[in-house]
Amino acid sequence: MKEYGKMAAILGISIILASLVFSVFFFESRKPQQTITVVGIASKQYESDTVKLSMTITELSDLGDLPGGRRRLYESSQELIAFLTERGVKRDQISIIPPNVYERYGQSGVEGYRLEQEIYVITKDVDTIDDLALNVIPMLDGNINIYRTQLEYFYSNIDDLKKNMVAEATQNAKERALEMLKGTDMQLGKLRTLRQGVFQITQPHSTEVSSGGIHDTSTKRKQISVTAHATFATK
Repeated sequence: MKEYGKMAAILGISIILASLVFSVFFFESRKPQQTITVVGIASKQYESDTVKLSMTITELSDLGDLPGGRRRLYESSQELIAFLTERGVKRDQISIIPPNVYERYGQSGVEGYRLEQEIYVITKDVDTIDDLALNVIPMLDGNINIYRTQLEYFYSNIDDLKKNMVAEATQNAKERALEMLKGTDMQLGKLRTLRQGVFQITQPHSTEVSSGGIHDTSTKRKQISVTAHATFATK
């Protein structure tokens, strides 16, 4: 009988302790979670190490002279390729896209054709291409009908650069959170959530932003920026 009473007492104490523990956890879970949300940012300028020069050449032909137009377009493309290689561009850096043929309309309907072909160069020799595109290529207009030229600049290690920028933006978010808590009785706790923003690759000192991100290729020197949206617990 004594053993039964002892076991009953132990069981009762256990139930009371379990109720107390449950009550503590229940009330703690009902407390509002104290958090702080900040936006970190990282930005830097960098130099492109790869350039793409695109050139579109064109020829016109009469309605019955489409083969002649194709021949002249081919001769112009070969002349342009020879010009590029003579000035230091390697042949394996030059690519040719098959020509397109468009109908030319006049008052009486189709009067002939306009033929276009794109030739582009991709290389790390940025200085050579800059010189060709900005100083020499316009001199060809007398012999080759260059309809359009375009320069695009890229960076070959862009993935590594983006990783570093994300890390810097995350660190900046933490530093901002610490600054916000200065002068208060709160301390920064664990990181609860973290979300990366989109990359904005623009011209230097640009304030242009887009919700979908930007990748401007028009300038050799670029500015890259990214945000990190972080939520920290406070204690």
